[in-house]
Amino acid sequence: MWKQYLIGIVISVAAGWLFLRAVPLDQMGQALKAMEPIYLLPNLLLYILSYVIRAWRWHFLMRPVARVRFKPLFAALMIGFLGNNLLPAHLGELVRAYVLGRSENVSKSATFATVVLERVYDGLTVLFLLLVVLIFMDLPQGAVEGTVLTAGALRLAGWAGLALFGGLMLFLQLFRWQRGFAMKVCRFCLKPLPEGLAGKALGMLDAFADGLALARPLDLLWIGLTSLGVWVALGAWAWCMFPAFGLDLGLMAGLLMEVVMALALLIPSAPAFVGTFHLAAAATLSFMGASVGVAGSYAMVLWVVHFVSTNILGLYFLWRQGLGWKALTGRAD
Repeated sequence: MWKQYLIGIVISVAAGWLFLRAVPLDQMGQALKAMEPIYLLPNLLLYILSYVIRAWRWHFLMRPVARVRFKPLFAALMIGFLGNNLLPAHLGELVRAYVLGRSENVSKSATFATVVLERVYDGLTVLFLLLVVLIFMDLPQGAVEGTVLTAGALRLAGWAGLALFGGLMLFLQLFRWQRGFAMKVCRFCLKPLPEGLAGKALGMLDAFADGLALARPLDLLWIGLTSLGVWVALGAWAWCMFPAFGLDLGLMAGLLMEVVMALALLIPSAPAFVGTFHLAAAATLSFMGASVGVAGSYAMVLWVVHFVSTNILGLYFLWRQGLGWKALTGRAD
C-alpha cells in the first residue's frame, strides 16, 4: 500500500506544482472574492444527485447477486467514495464491496465484480459523451500553455480510452459467455501457485463471475440510461459553477469539463485526487477561454464541494453502520 501511496503522491505533487505554477495565487484570490456563493447550493445538490443515480444503477447491476434495497446501496457507495478520498489506488471500490457484502450478507467477490462492471460502463459513457462534445462543440484550436490539452489530444485520449474500456469489457464478457473456458484459462495460469492458494483464488474468481451476469435484458437498458444520467448530472454539476465566476458557457462545456476530469482521474494520484483534479479542471477551463485566476479558483471550489460532501456523507453512513477505520481499510475480519 505504501508503494501505491508513494507513486500517487509523487504524481499529485507534480500536478499540484504545475497547477500552482500556472495559476498565480493573487489572481486566484481575487477570483474567489468575486465569486457568487449562491451557486454553491444547486452545485451541491447536483453532485449528490449523481450519487443517487449511481446507487440506483448499482441496484440493477446487483440483481444477479441479490435484490438489494436503495438505502444499503447508497450507504456502501458513500463509504466507498470516502475510502477513495483517504486510501490510495481507488481502494474505496474494494471498501464498498466489503461494506455491502457485510451489511447484506452477499458475496463480496461477486459484489466487487459489479463495481468493476460499473466502472467499465462509466468509461464507455464518458467516451460516448466525449464523442458528442467533439461533434457538437466548437472547440478552440491550439494548446493551453503548459499543457497538452488540444482538440487533437482529446481525440487521441478518446481512442486510447476506447481501446482500454472496450478491451476490458470484452474480457469481462468472456466470464459471462464462456465461463467454463475462462475458468480453465485462470486455472492454468494459477498452476505455479500452491494448491491451497490457487483453490482460494479460483473460488474468488468463480464468485466474481457471478457478479458479471445480468438478470434480464431490460436491466442492460436501465444500466445504460442510469450511466448516462450519472455523467449528465456530473456535467451539469461542472456547468452549474460557471455562472458563479461570471462565465457564460453552455452545458456542453460542462460535459467537456467532466469528460477531461474523468480521463485525468484515471492517472494514479494521492487520495482525493489532489493535484490531478485541480490541474485537469483549471486546464480545461483555460482551454475554453477563462483567465488563469478564474480557472484556478473554479478548480479549487469544485474540488472542495466534491471532498466535503463526499466525506460528510461517507462518515455519516460509516457511523450509522457502527464501522470504523478497520472496516474502511477492509480488514475488519
